[in-house]
This record gives sequence, structure tokens and C-alpha cells, in this order.
Amino acid sequence: MTLFSFIFAMLLEQFRPVRDDSRIALAVERLLLRIERATDTGEVGSARWTWFAVVIGGTLITALVVELLGRVNVILGFIATVGMLYLTIGFRHFSNRFTEIQLALAENDLPTAREALRKWAAHSGGDLMTRIAAESGDASAIAREAIRLALISAQRHVFGVIFWFVLMPGPAGAVLYRLSAEARRVWADARQEAGASPNTPVPPLTNFGDFAVRAFAWVDWIPARVTAIVFAIVGNFEDAILMWRAKSGFLPRANDTERVILSAGAGAMGIRLSVPEAHSVSVHLDEAPETEALGGPWPSIYQDMPDLREANESALRSAVGLVWRAVILWVALMLLVSVGHWLG
Repeated sequence: MTLFSFIFAMLLEQFRPVRDDSRIALAVERLLLRIERATDTGEVGSARWTWFAVVIGGTLITALVVELLGRVNVILGFIATVGMLYLTIGFRHFSNRFTEIQLALAENDLPTAREALRKWAAHSGGDLMTRIAAESGDASAIAREAIRLALISAQRHVFGVIFWFVLMPGPAGAVLYRLSAEARRVWADARQEAGASPNTPVPPLTNFGDFAVRAFAWVDWIPARVTAIVFAIVGNFEDAILMWRAKSGFLPRANDTERVILSAGAGAMGIRLSVPEAHSVSVHLDEAPETEALGGPWPSIYQDMPDLREANESALRSAVGLVWRAVILWVALMLLVSVGHWLG
């Protein structure tokens, strides 16, 4: 059931996508903003309880409804599962923005590429590096930041959703992940990007934004690392693992997904990207930090760092190939799990 639901949802999403600027997506965004305005008391507790009510409450309601429909009729339960996956998973949520940038760079139309990157960052959230590239970046900078946004979007719309969908019964896991990702995007990422420019500091997070970022770091902690392993398997394994070790930490914190996914993705593709070290702060992925922790710096891990090439228009195709190979591997894993379940 899990494999067939996923395949049907992906096929439906390819023919009739729900993009990130669709009516459904805008309705969810307006609802989250309305809930924030109605429950914000200026205290951290209100943000915490609102997040649990929205994310955990939505997950439990989804699980209950799908379970009841499945008890009434198996076909109804299957349709409900496919429908929820269709709304929560898919490449087409963000692929139109990536394609626009790719076509503009292929025609050497930098103004159009910068404007497309700016709109994408304003919707999905970016940091200083993204804003600089959207303001005055060259083709390499635009390609680098487009790949970065594409990998993070793929994690939040595809890989993270798949992980929780497989882990939890029915589509409840997919809803849990997407609601937590949307709460972070609406309450933190998009709002910070909309209120900042390359020459001004990023506005501080609200209580809702701060808790949404920290909560999503916990929700995405395991999925991000599973995706990094998948990237290593379908790409350059040694370089992906080396970059991951060099740039990611252990405990969940702000931008944890970005560090893990981008470091592993950069090594897997052999392309230089930028990774945030803290909220709204970025460094190039091949720069070795000078840390004094535990008797550092530790030069040995950086002496063997892979030689990454600069991002360009062809690198965008490499990113698409990496993501699709990762999806195929996920489908193969779900098939093995399904076969094992049937044989058992």
C-alpha cells in the first residue's frame, strides 16, 4: 500500500502539480498567519502550544480520518492516502522556479535569473549569500544559490516527506513533516527574507519563528542525515561523506538541514556551494574553519578536502540528476520493504 500510494501520488503530481504559489499553498500560508495573529500573546509559551496544536493536531486528525475511511472501505482509505501525499509531496512544488533560472542562465539573461532567484528566496527563505546573488551575482553565484534552494526544497517537499511517510502509518508522517516545514517557512524564513536586503541586517526572529525553526530542526534531524547518505550512495560517496563530516554538527539547531544536505550534496556532485553556519550567516563550503575546540584546529580533515568546481549552468543539470537518482533509490528501498512485508 505504501509503495502504490507513493507512485500514484507522484504520477498525479506530475500531471497536475500543486505549486508553491497555488491556491492551496496560499490558503495554508494565510491560515498559519491568521493562527499566529490570533494566538500570539508575546510569550514563548503561546508559540510553543500553537505549534503543537497546528502540527501535532493536524497529524492526529489526518491519521484518524484516513483510518476511519480505511475501515469503511479499503479503496476510500487508499484514495485518502494518495490525496494527502499529493498535497504534501512532489518536485513540481518548486521546479517551475528552478527551471526559470535554468533557462535564463542558458540564454545568459542574468537580470531575469536574478529576479527569479529573488522571488524564490522571498518565498522559501534565503540568507545573505542568496540575497547578494539575487542582487548582483554573476552566473556562477546564481547557479550556486539556485542549486542550494533546489536541494533544500527537494528535502522539504520530497525526501523528508518520504521518510516520515514510510516511518509512520498512513499519510500522517507526511503531514507532520510538511506542516512543520510550512510553519518554519511562514513564521520564520519567508518573513526574514522579506524584511531584509543585502545591505541591512536580517530582522530578528519572533517567538513563533524561533520555535518553528528549533522544532523543525528536531523533526528533520534524522531525515536530513538519511538524505545525505542517499546523496553519497548515488553520487561521489567519499567526497560526500568527507564534506558532511567537515561541515555538519551533531545536535539539532537552526539551519541544520542546510548544513547536512548542502555539504553532502556538494561532495556528491563535486560542486562548490555555500552553507550557513548560523542563522543568516554563510561561508563557502571549501573554507576550513579555525576552531579551538578540543585542541583544534584539526587540519587533517581539510587537507584531503575534494577539489570542487564552480557552479554553472551545467551544474544545474547535475543537481537535477542527483535528486532524481535519490528518488529512484527511495522507490527501490520502498519496493524491498513492501516485498519483505508481503513475503512475511
